[in-house]
Amino acid sequence: MYDVKKMIDEIVSKKEVKTLSFAGCGGSLACFYAPFYYMTHESSLNSTYTTSNEFVHDTPKSVNEHAVVVVASRRGNTAETVEAAKVAKAKGATVIGLQYEKDTPLEKVVDYAIQFDDADGIPVTEGKSMYALQIAYELTNAIDHNTDTYKKMVAAAQKMNDLIPSAKKSIVPEAIKFSIDYQNDNVIYTMGSGTAWSAAQQQQICIFMEMQWINSSVIHTGEFFHGPFEITDPDTAFLLLKSTGKTRDLDDRALTFLNKYNHHLFVIDGEDYGMKDLGDVSEYYDYEFNTQMLGVFNHLLADMRNHPLSKRKYMWKYNY
Repeated sequence: MYDVKKMIDEIVSKKEVKTLSFAGCGGSLACFYAPFYYMTHESSLNSTYTTSNEFVHDTPKSVNEHAVVVVASRRGNTAETVEAAKVAKAKGATVIGLQYEKDTPLEKVVDYAIQFDDADGIPVTEGKSMYALQIAYELTNAIDHNTDTYKKMVAAAQKMNDLIPSAKKSIVPEAIKFSIDYQNDNVIYTMGSGTAWSAAQQQQICIFMEMQWINSSVIHTGEFFHGPFEITDPDTAFLLLKSTGKTRDLDDRALTFLNKYNHHLFVIDGEDYGMKDLGDVSEYYDYEFNTQMLGVFNHLLADMRNHPLSKRKYMWKYNY
């Protein structure tokens, strides 16, 4: 396991850090929303969250010699992300790269390369999104000395190592039901709030649209009543990922409406699987929980639809 605390202590000893920025594409951007959310709610430091190519063409002003920039690419070769790392380095930032592969173009650019793993049986804390979240709370603690929250985050991360494997087993019957009930839908709307929103967004773009060719759009539950609820009819397909934190009321409001006017709604609620045992920092782990649970759902849905998750029309086949 990579020693994130040691890395952060080394960075802070060498420079005055004022900004923590995140840049990535697709799922490697979605996994950064939870640490970005943590920074905006718990840290005195500035934080930015930008898709890699926008970072390249319109770099946040706060990315300078006082910035730490975190980028991620599973294969370490996403062109826009490698370029974002180069841009950050050129502006004097310290760059941390998260990757699954080794000996990649990305690690040749970054100052620190973290190898993550997400295979079955590997502790959740060694995954990409959990490393990113640890970077956020380790850096915040190093600068702000928010000891109480820090201790809660460390304890919650360790609890996730046991909670996730147990929850993935318990949720299988629900995942089977979802795969049966949703296999023929041509449009599925995903919903969420807090850090669960980014899990809903990742499900929309990376799974339903990319891997299953199902039309989809993500709706923040706080925005549902400001336009999107007009598409609701009894058979509109919804998947709502419920927050375990302070934005749960937003989800409940949407659920009250949907339970009255819709009959094709599926809800994943971390409170049913022990997430409240993490205490009042559980909301920062909602992304990880929901993404892990949806991993069970997605394989079953792909099997039911006879559409492998590896199937593509354009990705990796053409120049784009």
